[in-house]
Amino acid sequence: MNRGLGMMTAFLVLAAAFCVGGTVMSKERNDYAQENERYALLEDDFAERTKEILEQRGYRNSGVTITWTRETGGVRSYRVEIHHRGIGSLGEDEKESLTKALYCEAFCGEVEALSIIYT
Repeated sequence: MNRGLGMMTAFLVLAAAFCVGGTVMSKERNDYAQENERYALLEDDFAERTKEILEQRGYRNSGVTITWTRETGGVRSYRVEIHHRGIGSLGEDEKESLTKALYCEAFCGEVEALSIIYT
């Protein structure tokens, strides 16, 4: 009888530990999913704003590719590639001016690093 009680107690302790661990892991996944959703909205807004600015400056039908990496501490770094044949012929000063116009405080304030590359 004593042996059965010990096994039952061990089983209940393991089951409780498993349930608590699952709850913690589920919370972390939900937090990560919410973070991804928040950044996805920021990325979409940034891409739309970028396309509008490029169109206003005469670079219609520009392609905008956004890629990101997540560092160990959860900080994101972004690389934005803008594809338009006409931008390739710009001088460095003109590209720098365009980069300043594309800088978005709402988006850039949330990320560690943002590099804009013209192809």
